[in-house]
Amino acid sequence: YENALNVEAHYRTTGPEIWKQTEGKVDYFFAAFGTCGTITGVGKYLKERNPDVKIIGIEPASRSHKLSGIKKISNLPEQHRPKILDYSLIDEIIPVEDEQALDAGVQLARSDGIMVGPTTGALLHAALRTGVAASGTAVVISPDDAMKYVSTYTRHLDDR
Repeated sequence: YENALNVEAHYRTTGPEIWKQTEGKVDYFFAAFGTCGTITGVGKYLKERNPDVKIIGIEPASRSHKLSGIKKISNLPEQHRPKILDYSLIDEIIPVEDEQALDAGVQLARSDGIMVGPTTGALLHAALRTGVAASGTAVVISPDDAMKYVSTYTRHLDDR
């Protein structure tokens, strides 16, 4: 949360990789608010190349949530804000409920056989929700896989 090298690593590697793979045609970048190194480093890199790229941060809808590694940053007092997060890069913050994240993760596994964790589910849910009214190329960072969340998904499906 305070290591500037975290931001630098994503600025020097992840950002250029995204730019290259999309041939500079990225319109939206979705990342969760975890340590905030990814969203800040990649966001800075992409915005320097195209200020119109929308950087969209995903956070849990509530402070008490089950989305491991993702933080709710809205309305945090200044002293609790991640030091490495550059708020000026963020175009939109989308809150996601636990159930929405878990549903999106389960749906991706069922439809495409891709096993992701609930944080990736949250990102996917937000990207799909945004995509209904948008066009262009969106990049979603997948920060987790489903292996350590099997019991979470099982409980979620059992509760239905």
